[in-house]
Amino acid sequence: MNRILADPALEAQPNFEFPAYAAWLNAIVAGGPTREAALEQMAESWRLERQERIVLWQQQSEEDLRVQQEQEDQERIAKEAEAAEEQREAEKKKPKINDFDAEAVVADVLIPRPSQYALQKIKSMEYVELWYFSPEGCWEALDSCRSTAEDSFGLAKVDGYVVFKPMASFKASQKALQDHDLSWRQFDMAKTSFLIHIDKCGWPDKHQQALALFFTLITNHEHRMRTRGEKTLLRYAGFVRREWHDRLAQNQGFNIGIFNSALYNTLSDDVWEAERDESIKLVYTSAESSLHD
Repeated sequence: MNRILADPALEAQPNFEFPAYAAWLNAIVAGGPTREAALEQMAESWRLERQERIVLWQQQSEEDLRVQQEQEDQERIAKEAEAAEEQREAEKKKPKINDFDAEAVVADVLIPRPSQYALQKIKSMEYVELWYFSPEGCWEALDSCRSTAEDSFGLAKVDGYVVFKPMASFKASQKALQDHDLSWRQFDMAKTSFLIHIDKCGWPDKHQQALALFFTLITNHEHRMRTRGEKTLLRYAGFVRREWHDRLAQNQGFNIGIFNSALYNTLSDDVWEAERDESIKLVYTSAESSLHD
């Protein structure tokens, strides 16, 4: 249907006595009605046709209003969605801080904080030397840690993607010791801090329990009282924990909480042989020095 361009209600009735309507008037009169009756018939026909167009005009106006309203609604919804997306993006960029318990107080004992490097390793569930969790490691982290350094970022490859990571998370300490080079005191204190931090980082309970048992078996081992007992136990702890992480990465993990006495005995022999060789070397060096004197 063609659009009606103007409101028919505003139209004035034509003068049907004008020459333009003569043919129509004469055709009606030829049928028998008088001229006056014919003019009235023409006027009535126009009024009926006009009323039909008024109804169509109203329908057209209502449809136009509906379409306009739909367009306005769609534009409003689109703008609201765009504003909501901008708000979400702004929220993502906004610094986040968690809520706190208004009734809680700080703990009676604060666990020393290791370096960002060590914490990042823990968060990634990767191997990291226990030294970082010892008092010496935490003190070294406190001395070297600066907020500006922690705010610096560098590129790193994670799961095939290049991402920005804190520079502090890349840097290993040059003072770090291997587990078997720790003193027994350092080892004992570091493993406690280590277990606390892996719990904070949400390590699986199964892994935490296995590690807790692993450390318990070592620190309570009966050979601690032997001459080379602690030294051998430290070597066992260092080698086995690193091997555990390597195997986990290869999906060949074993239960680190089961103490392998055969491996321990082998390491004990290695320690004894190393000390024997060192003693022989010292004797040889001393004898050679005496000859030169």
